[in-house]
Amino acid sequence: MDNDRPFNDKAEQFDRLWDGITPKGVNRTKALKFRQYILEHVRQTRRPLNRENARKYWMGDLQKEIAEKENF
Repeated sequence: MDNDRPFNDKAEQFDRLWDGITPKGVNRTKALKFRQYILEHVRQTRRPLNRENARKYWMGDLQKEIAEKENF
């Protein structure tokens, strides 16, 4: 039953970082830094800069999509 737990943890971690949620509350500066960092990686893949693509990048899905396209 715990097979998808690491996936869920990583998805939850993305949401916390994107929203700037810390043990002490919401930290807007940390959220903005994370978004800037992750969206820069998305920009390099020439994909639209949005939360969905940022999440795909974080989860490794965007890299898989790129690799699959390169193999064809």
